[in-house]
Amino acid sequence: MRLKLGELFYLKGFILFTSIFLASSVYVIAQSDSIPKNDTIKKTDYIPEILISNSDSIEKEAATFTLNRTYYPDTVLLNNGDRITGKIITFEQGRLQIDAQGPGVVSIKWYKIKTFGGGSRIFEVEDNEGTIYFGELKLSNRLLEINIVGDSSRALSLDQIANIFPLEEKWYRGIKGNLGGGLSYTKSDNVFRVNAEYNIYYVLSKWRFINELSYISTTVKKADPSVRLDLNFQAQYTLPHKWLLYGLNVNSRNDELGIDSRISFGAGVGNSIVQSENQRLTLLSGLHTNFERDIDQYATTTNVEWPFSLQHAIYNFENPNLSTTTTLTSYVGLTDRSRLRFDGSTDITWEFINNFKLQLSFYYNYDNKPIELKSSSEDFGTVISLLLELK
Repeated sequence: MRLKLGELFYLKGFILFTSIFLASSVYVIAQSDSIPKNDTIKKTDYIPEILISNSDSIEKEAATFTLNRTYYPDTVLLNNGDRITGKIITFEQGRLQIDAQGPGVVSIKWYKIKTFGGGSRIFEVEDNEGTIYFGELKLSNRLLEINIVGDSSRALSLDQIANIFPLEEKWYRGIKGNLGGGLSYTKSDNVFRVNAEYNIYYVLSKWRFINELSYISTTVKKADPSVRLDLNFQAQYTLPHKWLLYGLNVNSRNDELGIDSRISFGAGVGNSIVQSENQRLTLLSGLHTNFERDIDQYATTTNVEWPFSLQHAIYNFENPNLSTTTTLTSYVGLTDRSRLRFDGSTDITWEFINNFKLQLSFYYNYDNKPIELKSSSEDFGTVISLLLELK
């Protein structure tokens, strides 16, 4: 397929910015000397004060774990008395994921855990107030609590923790996310739909790098396919008191709204005003610049917009294992003051077996810019996907 001059312009611009984004990410990874290493941790033996002494097994386990510096496997002690060893992957959304010796990767809800320790690795821990700690994780003598041993040591109860990530020695092991897709066919209408998506993120110290793709293609007999595409690259930097800075690059296409191509660059600030073990509510705002081409014109237009976004996630720990994520974003034109856009989506995800999820998604897009070849100013639909969780 031969590309037109305008398409080449968009392709080159997107590739250029993406290359700069990826190069910056690699530079941050390469220059991550600020990440605490094992030799920055205090070498004095750490034995936490015994706050609850009615469980001799926990006390014995904690003392053995902290005094033996060559004990490498991560350890999880459960309320039912079980002990799991392996390698902790993450602690987020109120669940601990560990690659256990024997059963493989398992997910454990926080209230089923007495305490856990992270061997000799260094972890990044963020609490519900947005404070970030670096250090080794040690078993606690107190129920539903862990000890963080670093330049400054402290104890945190599990319901105070927003997330935990290991600072991997090999950077590629820190890549996590979901990969999935789906398809459907309706014989009566001769409608065939294919969707694919992924969400990949990488955490490094106070940085989080995110890459997301959502692709939907709908084909009706005797008509060209209708495509809806969103490809998103984003970098977030965590600040104190639950604040964050972000920069992004988005490439979009929506045939239903008459958008042949839209490339957006932007930056802004956000705050997680609610952050707990079972939900997170984040507000984001900044400035975005769009380079846009419609299906009824060859030239590109540029518009600066003011976005305001609300992101809310809720996690349920009872059976079934359900989580919901809702994102609502409005865009007010600044250079084109008559322009107004709105994007909304809700994902309901059910983890029916370990590492596999079924996701039902609802999306809605509105754009008040009139397109001569399109009679609709809105697009909406539902998508069902099967997701594989990446470890």
